[in-house]
Amino acid sequence: MKSTQQLLQQIRSREAEDMSFLRGPDYACPPMPIYINGLLAERGLTTKDAIRDLGLDKSYGYQLFNGTRRPTRALLIRLAVLLELDLAGTNRLLQIGGKPPLYPRVREDAAVIFAIDRHLPLEQLDAMLEDADE
Repeated sequence: MKSTQQLLQQIRSREAEDMSFLRGPDYACPPMPIYINGLLAERGLTTKDAIRDLGLDKSYGYQLFNGTRRPTRALLIRLAVLLELDLAGTNRLLQIGGKPPLYPRVREDAAVIFAIDRHLPLEQLDAMLEDADE
């Protein structure tokens, strides 16, 4: 996959009418289950580990991870914290899931950004959100 800088150079080097590069793999979002399972594999986690750590019902969890069900925004955020994704990685996960990115002016999102930047564990994020009545 190309870096953002490489993509920018590619865009700037094209003729005005030549937009064929937009059909390439650098602009496609992978299917959610493939992306999530890839993130789990990168961190040495199994689907079973993630389901347990997220506190999900087994059947519901497996449906999420195999693509039968679509995850909620809250679940994707919890998964991002569990996987210790940075803010860009979290927003990418939300984008692939078809959910809005984290927005600092939203109180709950600000708490999530705070937790992500400080690599706080999921339990601590949950406690913060509960204390903030979110």
